[in-house]
Amino acid sequence: MIAFPVYAGFADFFNGVEIGAPLPENDLQFLGATAATADHIVLIDFWATWCEPCRESIPRLNMWHEKFGAKGLVIIGVSQESKKVVDPFLGKLPMHYATAIEGSKSLHKALGIKALPYAIFVNRAGKIVWRGQPSEITDELILSLLAK
Repeated sequence: MIAFPVYAGFADFFNGVEIGAPLPENDLQFLGATAATADHIVLIDFWATWCEPCRESIPRLNMWHEKFGAKGLVIIGVSQESKKVVDPFLGKLPMHYATAIEGSKSLHKALGIKALPYAIFVNRAGKIVWRGQPSEITDELILSLLAK
């Protein structure tokens, strides 16, 4: 029996995100205020209502939104589910950061996201600079990306 380590590299086996690649064109449909991403570091969290680890990440993402939003961090939670599914969920477990559902130009498809939860950081130039599990994100990582 082969044992696989549990870390972002393993999830990257399933997900096709490439460090250094530009964020693909997309048409996210925001459920509420649109996220202003120009000149910001953007954390995109790919999640689903049925995904327990995704739900467990939400309080930490809310904390980072509060802690680092004024310093230039924008967080966007992106789901492939419909507005009909996501809206009631947000009433039970609010996300204080921007939430969106996929449009016809799906980021999930363009980036090859197949395993959830998954997160990427996009720098001010629009390039993907980090990928992995939301549980691996630390304050230090965020601060280092904001300093660049």
